[in-house]
Amino acid sequence: MHRIPRPDRSAPRGMHLVEMLVVIAVLAVLVAVGWPALHPLLLRHRADALQLALHASLSSARSEALKRRELIGLCASDDGEQCSRDWSAGWIIYRSGRHRGTPASADDILTHHQGRTDIAIVAQASSGRPLLFFQPDGRSPGANLTLRICAGNRLHGRLVINNGGRIRSERVDRTLPC
Repeated sequence: MHRIPRPDRSAPRGMHLVEMLVVIAVLAVLVAVGWPALHPLLLRHRADALQLALHASLSSARSEALKRRELIGLCASDDGEQCSRDWSAGWIIYRSGRHRGTPASADDILTHHQGRTDIAIVAQASSGRPLLFFQPDGRSPGANLTLRICAGNRLHGRLVINNGGRIRSERVDRTLPC
């Protein structure tokens, strides 16, 4: 009968501090080398998320206009209370009533979405459509409004709102400058 040898209790088990420090140092070097390659990927994913959030907000504003049977506005807002020109700072959806261009009071603001500082949103409108409204029947009067999403000085995507109220999301050639 063969005996199985007992393990030596004095044999080292686990990792030593020096081994752990070497592993951490190797991981730190790998992360430092790989980070520049990951940054554009992260920026694209952030731009995708922002474009989807803006599309959802536009759809929500149109839905609110249909549901409430009243004029609903959506505008850029850097403070969450008043309209501004910087879409990158964020936007608000509000009950417009007779006050076109800005909510009459804080009670009229339905939602506020915070923007991102690393991704630009540029509104391209005509003189016939300086602001974005949805009428009680869901239409959005005026010429088409185009919101361009720019990531890293490159055009990432577009949202186009036609006068029927339809919102179209477009992927674009990402080599184009913004």
